[in-house]
Amino acid sequence: MIMKLPVKKSLSFLDGLRGLAALYVATGHARWLLWEGGDNFKQLSHTYSTPEKMLAIGMSVFKYGHEMVLFFFVLSGFVIHLRYSLQLSKGEQAPFSFGSYFFKRLKRIMPPYLFVFALTFICDSIVAHNQYSIYTHTTPLPLVNQNIVFVHSWSSLIGNIFFLQDAYVPVFGSNGSIWSLKYEWYFYMLYPVLLFFNRKSPWFTLIGLGGIFLIYLMGFHTGFVLFDQVVACLLSWWVGGFAADIYNGRVQIKRYFLYPLAVIIPLIPLIHTSGINNLLKDQIVAFGFTGLLVLLLDYRDKGIVQSFGKLKWLGDCSYTLYLIHAPLLILANGILLKETNNVMPRSFVYVWLAVIGVVIIAYGLHFIVEKPFVSAAKRVPLKQPDVMPAMVK
Repeated sequence: MIMKLPVKKSLSFLDGLRGLAALYVATGHARWLLWEGGDNFKQLSHTYSTPEKMLAIGMSVFKYGHEMVLFFFVLSGFVIHLRYSLQLSKGEQAPFSFGSYFFKRLKRIMPPYLFVFALTFICDSIVAHNQYSIYTHTTPLPLVNQNIVFVHSWSSLIGNIFFLQDAYVPVFGSNGSIWSLKYEWYFYMLYPVLLFFNRKSPWFTLIGLGGIFLIYLMGFHTGFVLFDQVVACLLSWWVGGFAADIYNGRVQIKRYFLYPLAVIIPLIPLIHTSGINNLLKDQIVAFGFTGLLVLLLDYRDKGIVQSFGKLKWLGDCSYTLYLIHAPLLILANGILLKETNNVMPRSFVYVWLAVIGVVIIAYGLHFIVEKPFVSAAKRVPLKQPDVMPAMVK
């Protein structure tokens, strides 16, 4: 017998999970920018004490920020479709107003997003004015020198405002973390199309997107860069929407068949280093997070799951945290290397201090740039959580 799960049950634990995911991303970037790095550790590991070695190895768990983006995609697809899925499961029409939907998404995303362009420009200007080594590409970290750029052209700014980064314009300034906002925004814009087909059949929508994914996996491209980038990854977002249909009973399957997909999560280090196609890697990880999401939803009343709800405060500021952490950490890198004569520390103290600092700043800022633009309905304990991705490349 398949039970229909009531959506009115508290889903506040999802807020805590997205907060932890944003914290993971920020910690991964702090580790990258404020520690001497894995290559140096491998060469000098004999000079580390046993506790230092254990800590360095343990901190390597934060290497997989890109994969964490897939968690946010899955969770976002679940959240966006949850309300309409519930209405459809009850046999209701689930009326959809694109205008209302569009402006709600716009109001949710744009205020913090526009703010971060100003913050990025200010942080980058300080870095440039002081000619910090991260600006002149002379840090002791080759990957930092290769990947951190400072583009502040008007074309880049305007292109980023319209979510065209990494398609037609570079990411604005040093804030490479905003690359995936492009995907999130256009996933939102394609949702009405998905909902149209989903009304007729959840399975048809999923299988159709699976077919499109396979076509792209075989190398097909239309030549429209933005379209190809977004549509090729759409399945990784929509499996979250399909999870919402499972949660609300529209898809009648035995959910425990999906639990084994969660085993993919601890295999991420192997998937990350494998030679398989990057698009396929991302989709495999998205399936893993879908299995984990279904598992957590089925056991949402258990104390260990609900305990994540205590971190709702972190989830509330997770979008702001994800937006602001990169330029602040890059500025911290510049200041630190200036003080150490361009020598990276082997201690993780600076990593932890920086993470605590950006969390405090994000929590304060979210009351200014984020919370005032979220409707009162979104401030009550979650029935339909509002999820934004913490992005890292």
